[in-house]
Amino acid sequence: MSLTSAVELIGESGFDYVELWGEVPHAYPDWMDKRALKDSLSSYDFTLTMHAPFTDLNPATPFQPVRGAVERSLVAFVELARELGASVVTLHPGSVHNEAMVPRSSKDADAMIHALVQAADGQVKLSIENQSKGRSRYSYPVGSTVESVELLLASNPGAAFTLDTGHAHSSGLDPKAFSERFKERMVEIHLSDNAGAKDEHLFPGEGTANLKGVIDAAKGTDVLICLEINPFAYATQDVIKGARAFKDRT
Repeated sequence: MSLTSAVELIGESGFDYVELWGEVPHAYPDWMDKRALKDSLSSYDFTLTMHAPFTDLNPATPFQPVRGAVERSLVAFVELARELGASVVTLHPGSVHNEAMVPRSSKDADAMIHALVQAADGQVKLSIENQSKGRSRYSYPVGSTVESVELLLASNPGAAFTLDTGHAHSSGLDPKAFSERFKERMVEIHLSDNAGAKDEHLFPGEGTANLKGVIDAAKGTDVLICLEINPFAYATQDVIKGARAFKDRT
């Protein structure tokens, strides 16, 4: 369905929180009717967050001519988030194709994050998401371990942390370890389950991830919980029904 139709369905279903995904053709500035989206959002008392695009937009790219285009695109997205009144923009810190490049790529990602925090200008929180570990020798994501996220946050005190439980579990890591380590910086949880082999985006309880401790720790806090459910694995009404059931339980 269209972006505005999805927003309206979520609002009419009684939810008060929505995250817009910045990928084309979703909530990317050049691919959306901004006025229609603003009208849809204004009809509901939403808490709004946004997920920065990542297809072809790699903050850790080693190719300097490309870096400028990536930064401009992501800055434009942060500015859109500010205009729409979003509270958080979550970012994937990027990856490289060779293990020897990881130290340099971490510095490149760090510099990009710094620029985006400046673009956010305190009006929206720029949040770093933990990524899934690469499963080949041509995929080395930044921020796929507790230590890597720790370095990015340490050098960017204006940034926050978004925990992706599916990314952690499919990487062989305990999501709770992330939530405990970064509880002071954590503003959002991207919640989904999987069987441990890949990031399947299943409903909590349908995989093998240890999620109860993460959910319990978020209760009574300002941490937002965003269900990230695979739209190809469930019918739309099943997603709404499952989300309602989860909301009632928590």
